[in-house]
Amino acid sequence: MSHQFKPGDLALIAGSRTGVSPNIGRAVELVTKLIPGQSFETPGGHEARNASEYQAWAVHAEGATAVGEGGRVDVGGIFLIQERFLMPLRGDFVPDQQKAKEAEPCA
Repeated sequence: MSHQFKPGDLALIAGSRTGVSPNIGRAVELVTKLIPGQSFETPGGHEARNASEYQAWAVHAEGATAVGEGGRVDVGGIFLIQERFLMPLRGDFVPDQQKAKEAEPCA
């Protein structure tokens, strides 16, 4: 499913390449879109490179972590996530929730 994301949009992380990311379920703000091989310099001066074959977004979320060799690692609030694992928190997403709510039987 392709969404028309743009910088500043809010999204929910709905999955990950390994399926075990500590950030699944986290709301994030989209910063910039990266094509495969493209790099992005974080506000902290580190280079983040999209090494996957899929489009990815640099996203921001306070308290975000990544799993490293020594366990969970603070990534300074900026990390990359493949676009296919993002669910929009705007637009037509809300009416789908409303439709489901309207279909619930009254108590």
